[in-house]
Amino acid sequence: MRFDGLAISPDEYEQVAGSLARARASIPQQGGGYLSPTGAFTVAGASWAAARGADALVLEEGLGGRSDEVSLFDPQVAVVTKVFYEHGEQLGPTLDDVARDLLGVVGPATRTIVTVPQDDVVTAIVEETAARFGAELVTVTADSPAPAPAGLAPITRLNAVAGEAAGRALASALGWRIDDSQARATLAGVRVPGRLSRHQVGDVHVMVDGAISPDGVAATVAAYLRWHGHLDTVVASFPDTKDVDACFAELRGFQRVIPARADSYLTFAKAEILHEEVLDARTALALGLATARAMTGGCLIVGTQSYVGIALDTLNAETETAYIRPAT
Repeated sequence: MRFDGLAISPDEYEQVAGSLARARASIPQQGGGYLSPTGAFTVAGASWAAARGADALVLEEGLGGRSDEVSLFDPQVAVVTKVFYEHGEQLGPTLDDVARDLLGVVGPATRTIVTVPQDDVVTAIVEETAARFGAELVTVTADSPAPAPAGLAPITRLNAVAGEAAGRALASALGWRIDDSQARATLAGVRVPGRLSRHQVGDVHVMVDGAISPDGVAATVAAYLRWHGHLDTVVASFPDTKDVDACFAELRGFQRVIPARADSYLTFAKAEILHEEVLDARTALALGLATARAMTGGCLIVGTQSYVGIALDTLNAETETAYIRPAT
C-alpha cells in the first residue's frame, strides 16, 4: 500500500486495519463468505488512498480477475502481463479459463487494454475482450520505445514498458499532460525490491526475485548468471499451487538448491518429493547465506511474494520507497 511511491506508515496501517475490522464486524455473516488477505488489502488500500485524495488508483489482481476483489472496480486502463496457467483448481482446467478470469476485470469504463505478446489462445481472448467493450488495444514488446531505465533484464523491461504505456493511457483519459523529463527522472529512480533486486550481505552477493512460473524462473536464473557469473546457491520456495517440477527444473544448474516453505496454509508435498526435506523459510535462508559465504559465492532467492517478503526482512532490505516524485 503506497501513496506517491511511499509505503503506508505503521500508525496509518494500524488505523486502516482497525477500520477494516470494524467494517467486517458491522456486516451480518451470511453463508460461508470469505475475505482473502489479498482482498482485505485491496479494499483497505483503496479506502486509505481515497481518504488521502488519490487522483488515480493502481490495483494488482490477486488470485484471478473476475473472481478477485479487483472486479469490484471498473478500470479505465487494464494491463495484461504475460498470462500463464496457474490456480487451475480455482480458475479452471485450461489456459483459456485462466485468461478469461483474469480479463474479467475489464468493464464498460475501460478505454485501453495494454498487453504484452501472449500465447495464441490468450491473444484471442484479449482481442475479444477489447472488441466487446470497445477498448483500444495496445501491444508492447521489450523493444518498444519507452523511457525505462537502461540495463533492465528483458522480462523486467517488458513489464516496465507495459506499465509506462498504461500510465500514459490513463493520463490521456484523465486529461493530464505528461512532462517527459519528469517522467524519465521518476522512472530512473524506481526501486522494486524482490524483482531481480540486488543486495549485499557481507561478501555475499544476493539477488531476490518473485518468479513463480517456469518461464519467470528461467528469466531470473539468466539475470542472476549475467550479474554474478556462475550458478552456486539458490534458496527457492514453490508451493504445490505452482508448477513445482518445472520451476525446480530451471534451477538444475545450481551447485546447491535449498527448498523452503513460507506459509503454513500452503502445502509443499511436491518439493518434498523432489528434495526430501523442505525447511522453514528463515532456516532455509540462513543456510543459503551460510553456504554462499562458505563457497565465497552468491545466493539467489526466488519464489512466492510472501516468501520474498520474509527474505527481504531477513536481508534488512529498504522497502519503504518505490520512487521519488521530482519536485515541481
